[in-house]
Amino acid sequence: MPELIAGELVAAAVVDRRVWEAQGDMAPDGIYLTGQPGPAMPFVLFRAWKIPVGVVQEEVRLFGPSGKMVFRWGPEYREMQGMFDLTTESDDVAEAVFDESGTYVASFVVDDQVLGEIEVPVYVQAEPEKLDKSVEEGLKKSDVIWVGAKVGSKVQSVPCWFAYKNGKVYVLSQREPGPQEQTIPGVGSAREFFVVTRRKARDTSLNELQASGRTLAGAEWEEAAKVLVDRRRSRNGPPAEALARWRTTCDILELTLKAPAE
Repeated sequence: MPELIAGELVAAAVVDRRVWEAQGDMAPDGIYLTGQPGPAMPFVLFRAWKIPVGVVQEEVRLFGPSGKMVFRWGPEYREMQGMFDLTTESDDVAEAVFDESGTYVASFVVDDQVLGEIEVPVYVQAEPEKLDKSVEEGLKKSDVIWVGAKVGSKVQSVPCWFAYKNGKVYVLSQREPGPQEQTIPGVGSAREFFVVTRRKARDTSLNELQASGRTLAGAEWEEAAKVLVDRRRSRNGPPAEALARWRTTCDILELTLKAPAE
């Protein structure tokens, strides 16, 4: 026998929460990332259903331009009001991470049946041209910052030397912990990091910030490595020797700070 249709998706939206709060159900679809890859700004999943009375399993799947499923909400059990009534659902998503931007397809699923799909643009949010003065001061006057990430259920952080250029923070991370170089928690797995800048020669923290992070490769790795090798205060030997060692043992993490603009 053919599978029974679970119901009808009357309306749906995937909207940045700031836009949703301002425009409600008239808001255009869209998700904003703080970097690529990087965390998404909080967004709202809105659905309006006509489904027979009862409890169903509902979920939303977001497929990126490459065709892979990048994010999945649910499944969650929800009670439906019936085919003659409209059941509306609205859920906030606050901790999603995306590794692609572009046009996504959002699939709305009930009891493992796809009942509707919409296209959702995913943007990389424009970065401020200049960071807040206090953040700039902390980065330009310090030799060391604290960088960490959630590893398992705990946040781990370490003091590390770094380079700051064009609004980006670059840190070197040795893949296998050892005495030669620092190892940053979360490099290679985390997308969101925590950064604490401190005033030079003081103990008090200046700023505690979140940052999206990505691991560099190829030409980007080489360019960042040239900047970092000049900043390495305790480097032994010429820069070329350090660069040769780093290429086989170290990652470079680029951090985009979530800091207010001036």
